[in-house]
Amino acid sequence: MKTIQRSFLISLVPFLTPLTAFAGTDNQAELVSPVPATKGNATSWRASQVIGLNVKNAGDETIGEVQDLVLDMKSGEILAVVISSGGFLGIADTLSSVPVSVLRYDANTKAFKTKLTKEQLGKAPQFKSKAWPDYGDAVNTEKLRSYRDSIGGDVTAPDNTAQNEKPKNKDIMIPTDQGNSEKDIQITKDIRAAIVSSDLSFNAKNIKIITRDEKVFLKGVVETSAEHESILDIARNHANATKISDQLETKSK
Repeated sequence: MKTIQRSFLISLVPFLTPLTAFAGTDNQAELVSPVPATKGNATSWRASQVIGLNVKNAGDETIGEVQDLVLDMKSGEILAVVISSGGFLGIADTLSSVPVSVLRYDANTKAFKTKLTKEQLGKAPQFKSKAWPDYGDAVNTEKLRSYRDSIGGDVTAPDNTAQNEKPKNKDIMIPTDQGNSEKDIQITKDIRAAIVSSDLSFNAKNIKIITRDEKVFLKGVVETSAEHESILDIARNHANATKISDQLETKSK
């Protein structure tokens, strides 16, 4: 599976644009040259340039190195950057899956930097190098999205965890509130799979879906009111309509 993933990813330059640089353009060019047809401060990367680079934390400690990328071919998003974190965490032969948005390239050290704490990294989806998860299973991809949402898109402070910012309103849920029962996980999985396989927008395919005690919470921004209603219809097909909390926002009505 790992070989197949890489063969898909090496040519998928447009999906790697979130990997930006800490230092200036000149320093960035020392390692990453602009891809053809781009100008100036290019932020596109080939997968082959990303894989193998070291990842360091805010204290300049090496966490590990990039081993691979997990890509959703339907929505076009990078679900995770897989790094060899075992030595840093003290867990032998362990890989961690972190969001691409928490990594920034530091041209001075020629490595990716992250502000993830050791505790936050320890909560990332992990697995052994010879036991890769089946990313064709929506349960596994949902774990990646839930972890990404729980720490936020860009980790701006070491203690900026979702649990510390738990809303007091019981009707406002965060990804770590996802229920662990078989029924709750299945509902979230089915709704996510139906949305991803639809013709909805990128934003719609990346809304937060949280199920707890068979109550479904939908949160995020969608493009139109029609898209909004389509998501609600999908949710109603997989959950009790009276147990759906609609917290979606619409860009244009």
